[in-house]
Order: sequence, then structure tokens, then C-alpha cells
Amino acid sequence: MGIGKTTAIRSLCGDLMVDCDVPNMDPSSCAKESTTVGADFGVVELDGGEQLHIYGSPGQDRFDFMRGWLLSMSIGVIVMIDANQPDAVQVATRYIRTVLSVSESMPCMLLQARPISAEAADRFTSAITDILGMPVPVIAADVREKSQMLDALDIFSSLLVTI
Repeated sequence: MGIGKTTAIRSLCGDLMVDCDVPNMDPSSCAKESTTVGADFGVVELDGGEQLHIYGSPGQDRFDFMRGWLLSMSIGVIVMIDANQPDAVQVATRYIRTVLSVSESMPCMLLQARPISAEAADRFTSAITDILGMPVPVIAADVREKSQMLDALDIFSSLLVTI
């Protein structure tokens, strides 16, 4: 909760976005004013007139059913994470395992959505690889910056050509 999924979609899609934010009734778990309670949706206009549909799932565990539904129709997943959090490795591996349980071949990438030192980023990436027994692409981006999010999508699209 509060990693910036809605902000990332808004950065990419502008007005071509629907969010499902409501006032946050649990400020003790996260200090933000609103929280997502449904699937955010946006459309990114690509070169050549193509469109990319992007969905954002709420982060709270009570919305696991929605993640499953979104994964069932996905061709790839970007998992946003704050690698500074003490449980970041466990959270990231849980999300990646959820993706792999739907499809072992579904492209998946981790996006570090908060600033982190190079050393901490290396430790995080190594821990993920050790636990999963496979490498997972990890990039960093400021979700508020459209250009950085477009760069992240460009990197992610290289994973999609393997489908």
C-alpha cells in the first residue's frame, strides 16, 4: 500500500486513466490520504497507433482475489517495490511466486519505486535471485516522472518479445 501504483499509471496515461481511490480509513498502516480499492486502469498510446492497457492492483492482502483476476488476463507483470523496507525481499518474492503460479513463463520485472543506494539494490537483487533460484530483472524509476516510466516500459517490452 502506498508504493505509487496509481501515480505510475497516472504518469503514463494522464487523462486516459481510471482510478479506484477512496479515503484511507486505516491511516495507522499508511499515512496517505487515499487508497486504491479496485483495479486502476490506463491506456498508453504507443507509436504506430497501438495501445497498451495497464492495470494496477490494490496492495492490501484483502485484495489478493483481484490480483489473481488481473494476472489471469495479463501478458506480463511489473511488481513495484520499496527495497528499503525490512520485508522487501519477502514481499517481492511472494508477489513473483504469485505471478509464476499463474504462468511460469509470464514476463515479470521488479520496479524499485523508491530511491535506494547501489549497494542496497545489489543486496536486494542478489537475495531475490538466491531465494527464487532464478534472476529477475530489477530497475529503478521515479513513478512520478513519465519519461522514467516510459523507459521502464521500454525495458519491460524487451521481456515481452520472448512470449
